[in-house]
Amino acid sequence: MADKKQLEAFTSPIGEAIYPWISKADTKHDAAGVFHTDLSVPFEAADAFIAKLEKVRNDFKATLPVNKQGALTDKPVYEQEYSRPVYKEGMTPEEKAAAKAAHVPELTGNVLFRFKLKNNVTTGAGETFTQTPIVVNAADGEKVEGPVYMGSIIRVRGQIVPYTNSMSGVVGITLRMKAVQVIEQVGGSGSGSSFWTDGFNDEEAA
Repeated sequence: MADKKQLEAFTSPIGEAIYPWISKADTKHDAAGVFHTDLSVPFEAADAFIAKLEKVRNDFKATLPVNKQGALTDKPVYEQEYSRPVYKEGMTPEEKAAAKAAHVPELTGNVLFRFKLKNNVTTGAGETFTQTPIVVNAADGEKVEGPVYMGSIIRVRGQIVPYTNSMSGVVGITLRMKAVQVIEQVGGSGSGSSFWTDGFNDEEAA
């Protein structure tokens, strides 16, 4: 993993939050908790961001020993988005399961970016700390206190963390989510922060 002082900051394009865990950490697969969201962006609005992420990944790969570079495959920095089943209000679990089974996924023309931030962190030296993303609204920079549900229109700021995985033989990047700006919110309300305009410390540990 890249040294924290070398991490490059990013601001994502505006897109739709998909399965967001922004206001509360997801502990289903990790007891320490992880904040995460996917972001759906039209491909034509994402090309500059894709180029930035690929450059960071490729520049990092170029710093590795030549023999290691040849053994690694570049992991894509985005995924193609496929359509999801539509569930109507009041559907029973059985009806939802039937709708899911009948749905045939199709490409939407959008791409997906994945952002995450560990909630409770233990460093290699045994030190522990807690972190959460700052979530503010776009209207006045006030902190969003309530939940941000799927379908909200957002953009994300954070750090690009390049990595290698010798087991899977890939070199890629992780998008560390430090702040979220909510442009159109589904759920919640807010008060009190100018974090988005004040910025953040790009060398912050996580």
